Amino acid sequence: MLEAPMRRFPLRLKIAGFAAGLILLATALVALFTVILPWRAKLKAQERLASQLVKTALPLGIDLRADGAYFDPARVHALVANSSRVQGVEIVYALIWDDKGNLDSAASSVNTKLLQKASEPLAQLYLRDPARALQVLAIGRRQPGIRRLPIKLAAEGGHSIIGRLDLGLSTMAIDFELRRSLIRDAFVLAGTLFFAVLSALSIARRIAQPLTDLSAAMGRVREGDFEITASPSTRTNDEIGDLARSFDEMAQGLKERERLRGTLGRYVSGDVAERILSEDDDLSLRGEVRHVAVLFLDVRGFTTISEKLTPTEVVALLNEYFDVVVDRVAAHGGTVNKFIGDAAMCIWGAPKHAAQSERSAVLCALEIQTRAKQLSAERTRRGLTTVGFGIGINAGEAVAGNLGAAKRLEYTVIGDAVNLAQRLESQARAGEVLVSQPVYEKVAMEVEAAPRDPVKLKGKSKPVQLWEIRRVKLAATEAA
Repeated sequence: MLEAPMRRFPLRLKIAGFAAGLILLATALVALFTVILPWRAKLKAQERLASQLVKTALPLGIDLRADGAYFDPARVHALVANSSRVQGVEIVYALIWDDKGNLDSAASSVNTKLLQKASEPLAQLYLRDPARALQVLAIGRRQPGIRRLPIKLAAEGGHSIIGRLDLGLSTMAIDFELRRSLIRDAFVLAGTLFFAVLSALSIARRIAQPLTDLSAAMGRVREGDFEITASPSTRTNDEIGDLARSFDEMAQGLKERERLRGTLGRYVSGDVAERILSEDDDLSLRGEVRHVAVLFLDVRGFTTISEKLTPTEVVALLNEYFDVVVDRVAAHGGTVNKFIGDAAMCIWGAPKHAAQSERSAVLCALEIQTRAKQLSAERTRRGLTTVGFGIGINAGEAVAGNLGAAKRLEYTVIGDAVNLAQRLESQARAGEVLVSQPVYEKVAMEVEAAPRDPVKLKGKSKPVQLWEIRRVKLAATEAA
């Protein structure tokens, strides 16, 4: 029993997934060296620049003092307002604390333009309530874009602390450059990843498409289409191309095998042809005892008829009547074992077993006679010669197997049961079906039959009881 197929995972997705994994790994490494590490380096550069701003701003505190003992508010306001033009450092605010730690709001100053760039809400608050805004700045919370620089200030000689100066240095230019660089690198990385994934999918599809086409072609072959060939997409100069050529050779071989099967089936039965083609050993159909029903039929008056016809007309006549025989025997599960001139031998039970071989043979014989009469009526209308069949049927044990020599074999059945069937056929007139006593006993309830006087037949020491089967009973026909 075939196992149920596992859930399919297309090859192109496997290839694309593998390629995407490699791309992601490569992208991660690229990101590490082009984004993350440079970003960290830029952060360090920002710290260094901020430190440089601090060093630059340190002497500014000294410049704000008027006489070394206190701060001049005018100089504080002027420095905050003009720091970027004079010193190259942007000072957002300057908070002045006295020696007791109290904020000197009057001496402190804020550059509203720079504060607005750093914090719009805080700038609006300063415009509405400067004192409260200075208190917010004095709390010491880190504000975006501002680096707080506290400077303790001592009197001349450094013996006493006269206050503290808190400078808010703008880092917005550094932050903006860092963000812009990070966004630019992120877009470059995302674009690279996007096109890399698209490329991986495209490459995976190009690799998988020939295999998909081969799989579809294989499905056509499985359905019996041996004319199919590999699609042009598989004609590559690599292993896929080799696979496509092997597929074409396989399809051609199957086509030839099917042609051989059809040809062989014209000379032997389909069952025998199937076994011959499927067996590893050509001589595997060895002799075996089978219970078989054997039907012999012969064209009555053939010798006289053949004298009046040309060979071509004789062959055409036989073929047309034998078409009826082949069709009806196949319909009832039998096998036309051989044609012997104007006679035919048909069997049930070999090479395949048949459950009701006698019944099948009798019903088949009656249909052959009916169809033969219909064919004769049609040929008469066409002005052609007609013939009739005499049929004999027997059943019993027989040996079924290959007969002949190693170079020329014939599958058939032999034995007394076969010989008796042929003897019965010789006693039948055109249109009659004669059966032996064992066959009649198997079908007695289904047919109308008439006994014949026992006949002394060749090879039999005692007379043989014959029965003429005339028709199927109506009840049996309705049951069938």
